[in-house]
Amino acid sequence: MRSRSFLLLMVSVLCLGFSNFAQVQADSVHSSQVLPLDGADWLLATDPDNSGRDQQWYNQPQPQAKQVKVPWVIQVTFPEYHGVAWYWKEFDVPGNSSEQGRYILRFWAVDYKAEVWVNGKEVGSHENGETPFELDVTHAVKTGKKNLMAVRVLNPTHQPIDGIVLNETPHRNKVIPYSAGGSYNHGGIVDSVELLVVPAVRIVDVFAQPDMHTGKIKVQATLRNAGEKTVEAKLSFTVAPAAGGETIAIAYQEKKAAAGDTMLTQELTVKNPRLWELNDPFLYRVTVNAEVDKYDSLDEYAVKCGF
Repeated sequence: MRSRSFLLLMVSVLCLGFSNFAQVQADSVHSSQVLPLDGADWLLATDPDNSGRDQQWYNQPQPQAKQVKVPWVIQVTFPEYHGVAWYWKEFDVPGNSSEQGRYILRFWAVDYKAEVWVNGKEVGSHENGETPFELDVTHAVKTGKKNLMAVRVLNPTHQPIDGIVLNETPHRNKVIPYSAGGSYNHGGIVDSVELLVVPAVRIVDVFAQPDMHTGKIKVQATLRNAGEKTVEAKLSFTVAPAAGGETIAIAYQEKKAAAGDTMLTQELTVKNPRLWELNDPFLYRVTVNAEVDKYDSLDEYAVKCGF
């Protein structure tokens, strides 16, 4: 399994191949509350007949389920098994101090396809074994009570399951049966799971593109308004050394944000930028803040980048 740190390292190395700039998008940070759901208190059961959905396994764990830890792979608990498996997890949901605030489940990787229920309500699905995804579960969670999450995971085989076959998916060199030169066909919740308690208006993505010749950083950000009405958002864009230090550049905007996503752009300038080199891997932190008086909320998202 690849860790996020390994993937980020590979991204940074690849980006250094460009002649005019290097860009590393990493360490995304929300000021919102992030509650880790990893641990050894998950339950896991196999579904070789693919009957769990019809039998509504999402309502409660099955008697044959075994306690496992997440993140990890199905095959540690059920060796040589491939196909459909189900995970269950009970978790607490705190109150949200932001008016019309949202609750988001974030999965860093589920291999290969995931379908998710919370308290018996289907909240979404995702297909791709190596990319993170988020699901808005505000309508399904209950604050101050135990909540049950069920995750149906499809680890493809050579036999079609829901129309999905191993060799017709992005599977790198996974093979069944395992052979020299191949990779074992593992599957499951292979990276962390988190519950985000966020305001109704928040920054959901930031992309920073530095140019070492000009010292300019082009910033693109996505502002998401999960409420029903247009609101006025006060935005700030800042640059500072990633390891800590005074702000080098700052810019402000005010933007009307309708329901849905609003794209933001801003340019910041770093005078005499310190270049990223192998013997001096210096990085800058680009931060975008969004403040909304209507909801008395503040959200922050930061990425690191190098010239």
